[in-house]
This record gives sequence, C-alpha cells and structure tokens, in this order.
Amino acid sequence: MSELLTPANLRLVMGLAFFPLGLAAIIAGLVILIAGPYRQEAKILAEQSAKIGQKGLTSDISLVTQSATALVDAVNNLIRTTSGNAVVLIIVGVISELAAYWLLILHR
Repeated sequence: MSELLTPANLRLVMGLAFFPLGLAAIIAGLVILIAGPYRQEAKILAEQSAKIGQKGLTSDISLVTQSATALVDAVNNLIRTTSGNAVVLIIVGVISELAAYWLLILHR
C-alpha cells in the first residue's frame, strides 16, 4: 500500500485531477461570457421598459421614470455580476492549469 503513495504518484494524481478541473472552469467561464445567459432576459426587460415609458406619457411620469430607472439598474447589476463570475472562473481555471503543468512537467 505504501508503494502506491509515493511522492511521484501523488504528484501525478494531483496533476491529472487539476488539469480537467481547470479546463472545465475555463470553458464554463468562456461560455458564460460569450453566450450571456441573461441577454434574452435583458432584451425582454428593455422592451418592457419602453412600454412603461409609453404608458408614462398618460400617467404620473415621475413614478414611471423611477420604476424604469430601477429596472435598468437591476439589469445592469445582473449583467455585471454574471461577467464577474465568468472572469473568476477563468482565473481559477488558469491557476489550476498552471498548477497541473507545474506538478506534471516542471517538478519531475
């Protein structure tokens, strides 16, 4: 049993575990940045804001303007948070790839 837990074998197992995890994190981050899962929702909210603005011409304009502003701010925060999460995933993936490279190639 102790023959399996040598430092070389442990480095190999850790490197082989870090590589696919890092690759998955990078791919997930890129998919989130490129595909933008909230883009469709943002378009719907923009359309609804336009409808609210048109309705505001006949009713209390200040209340409608405040509501539309709050809606736009919420959408912007949602998009910023999603982009930030994607960047963190990419950074964690790159660090994991570098660790796998160090364990498998440089530390022989």
